[in-house]
Amino acid sequence: MGKPERTKRQKRKFIAGLLSAVVPGSGHLYLGLIQKGISFILTILLVVEALLYFSATGIRINVPLLILLGLLIPVIYFYSLYDVLQATDRVNDRRRAMESEFRDWRKSMIFALILIGEGAALLLLHSRPLWLRHLIEQRGREGAALGLVLLGLILGAFQAAAMRRASAQFHAARAARAASEAEGREESHDS
Repeated sequence: MGKPERTKRQKRKFIAGLLSAVVPGSGHLYLGLIQKGISFILTILLVVEALLYFSATGIRINVPLLILLGLLIPVIYFYSLYDVLQATDRVNDRRRAMESEFRDWRKSMIFALILIGEGAALLLLHSRPLWLRHLIEQRGREGAALGLVLLGLILGAFQAAAMRRASAQFHAARAARAASEAEGREESHDS
C-alpha cells in the first residue's frame, strides 16, 4: 500500500479578496502569484510616487497629468480586486493539477525587466534630478500625448488580434459543423 496522496488546501476567495482590498497585490501573494502581486504593489507605488512628484515639485503643474495619475489609482485598485477573485479559481484548478507558475522562464524574464524598469522609474522620481525636471517642463505634454497614443495603438493591436483569433475559431467551428452535417446527410442517403 502506497502513501495516501496529500491534497493541497484550496485558496479562499474571501481571504484573497480581503487582502487585495487592503493592499492591492497582497491577495495575489496569498494565492502564490508572486510576480503578479509584486507587479500590482509596485505599480500602485509608482503611480503614487509620480503623483506626489508632479504635485510637489517646482515644475509647472500639469493638471491633466495629475488627474490621469489620480484616476489610475482606483483603476489599478479595482482591477487588482477583480483579478484576484478571477485568479482564485484558476489557482485552485492549477493546485489540483500541481502546476507551477515559475516553470515558464519567459514570464520570469519579462517580470525581471518590469522590475528593473519600475525600480529605475521610482529611483528617478524619488531623486528628482534637474535634467528630469527640465525634460518634463519642456516635453512633458508631448511625451504624455505620445504615450497615450502608443498605449492606444498597442491595446488596439491586441484587440484586433483577439478578434482575428475569435473569428478564426468561429469559422473553424462552422466549417466543422457543416462537414458534420454533410456527413450526416450522406449517411442518411446511404441507408
